[in-house]
Amino acid sequence: KVYYVLQFANGGNLRDFLKTKQNNGLYKIAWTELTTIAIEIAGGLAYLHSKNIIHRDLHSKNVLVNDGKALIADFGIAKQLNDSISLNSTIAGMPAYIDPRYLQFYLQFGSNIKIDKKFDIYSLGVLLWELTSGIPPFNSHHLLAIILDVLKIKEREQFLIPLLVMLTFI
Repeated sequence: KVYYVLQFANGGNLRDFLKTKQNNGLYKIAWTELTTIAIEIAGGLAYLHSKNIIHRDLHSKNVLVNDGKALIADFGIAKQLNDSISLNSTIAGMPAYIDPRYLQFYLQFGSNIKIDKKFDIYSLGVLLWELTSGIPPFNSHHLLAIILDVLKIKEREQFLIPLLVMLTFI
């Protein structure tokens, strides 16, 4: 059995860290702090990928801040690349951070989608957007609105029925 141990993070998660900055009148973090955090997240992700681990749930609430250093956390849905990764009736991860190709494939064809490292790379890009702007790019509270925004589908109606069916299982 595999266990992981993580040091205590006194700064909470990255989302709360950014909100605290905003509450103090700082809508963006300093460039040096931003680059340090971005490099640490990317380095942590590179390490995971070197061990053939896909995190699958990388977002600002799953990055902890400890004395200005970033730590990737919550490996609850992480998978080994050689594992058989399929989606049964749920979407793994936060919709705003999920690669749109993954969502689109799932909505069109259902489960049994093979995920690779690109899944985490897209999530990293969304996370870096949030880090530089202070807010996630897709900031709706409604799952359906987030998914449709992420997909940017011109003919959204073609996905509404399977999406609504899928949401009944979540």
